[in-house]
Amino acid sequence: MKLPWAKTSELSANSRLHWRKRAKLVKAQRRVTDALAREAGWHKARIPADAELRMTLIYCPPSTVTTVDDDNVVTENKGARDALAAVLRIDDGRIKLQAPIRGDRCRDGAVIVEVEVV
Repeated sequence: MKLPWAKTSELSANSRLHWRKRAKLVKAQRRVTDALAREAGWHKARIPADAELRMTLIYCPPSTVTTVDDDNVVTENKGARDALAAVLRIDDGRIKLQAPIRGDRCRDGAVIVEVEVV
């Protein structure tokens, strides 16, 4: 699934954003992720009760961004991870996040989420 890049820098661990504005951005990220996941049919997936999920984030920064910190990609997409867990009807503790992978630059930027049941 391909998630938008927009506003993720304001959600980084280095951001000093007011908690209320940050909460509004996370809520918007969750709403977009929920809609994209349902559109992709993720809400129909049946995950076995004892299974864990391996999640990989492939980040494709926009051409306007000069540097991207790998560990901030994880922090910036926490809302998306929570939304995916909600759509899949699982506890987000069952999601094992793999090291982020840097993809090719793309015009508007994107974060590609790959999930595998293990």
